Amino acid sequence: MESHLVTQQLARRLAEGAAEPVAHQIVESVWLAVVEGTLATGERLPTARQISIALNVSPRTVERAYRQLEERGVIASRPGEGTFVTLAAPSEEERARHRAFAALCRETVERARSLGYDVEALLEALVDYRTLERETPHREER
Repeated sequence: MESHLVTQQLARRLAEGAAEPVAHQIVESVWLAVVEGTLATGERLPTARQISIALNVSPRTVERAYRQLEERGVIASRPGEGTFVTLAAPSEEERARHRAFAALCRETVERARSLGYDVEALLEALVDYRTLERETPHREER
């Protein structure tokens, strides 16, 4: 897939008015393109600057998305060469697991909104929950 096609797919997704933050939409779009085989291992991605200009978003937003994709092992940046897809397409089981998790995330956000909370409040609650989980010994450890 040529790099301008990646940008076109991202632009379409953003135009659909998805409620998720832009960085998350970029991560999901690239991830799905890899999973679906639209982006192949070794393929070069557009630079963060190219995407930010094409989508009229902050370069920091794109850089944040690329960092998340790197942390997940989906892409790798090579100084002076560019950013490349490093993840081979996952198994059908992994794709199904990811789709189920994405659905759970959407349902959770919708449920939080129905209770009058926005995504930021949900994220803060999850951070608090994670902190509490780390600080509280599990029953097996007691």
